[in-house]
Amino acid sequence: MPHSIDDFPEFRLTVTAADRPTVVAAAGELDIAHTDELTAALWEQLAQGPVHLDVSELTFMDSSGVRLLDTLMRDVDTNGWTLTLATQLHPAVRRVLELTGMLAVLPFEPAASRGERR
Repeated sequence: MPHSIDDFPEFRLTVTAADRPTVVAAAGELDIAHTDELTAALWEQLAQGPVHLDVSELTFMDSSGVRLLDTLMRDVDTNGWTLTLATQLHPAVRRVLELTGMLAVLPFEPAASRGERR
């Protein structure tokens, strides 16, 4: 049976800038088709102030997502930006981050400060 576009999970991006830190939330599947969109949103918000990246609803991340995070961490250091990540991760995303060594270097926010589970 042929697949339609509806067979594949979509990528969703929301930015909530009512308070600081701004929350940038990514959900669905993060792949090469969506990394530019997420990168642009993150850089725009980070240039304005602290950002909390919530990827708790990402169900998939390929190497382009890992590359985005690696580049982002370098840019955060270079520009003196403030970034935290939600601690709650989908098992598949956690595994990719573990295998690539990114899990150990990402600035996860303490679970207690946002009421998240690990």
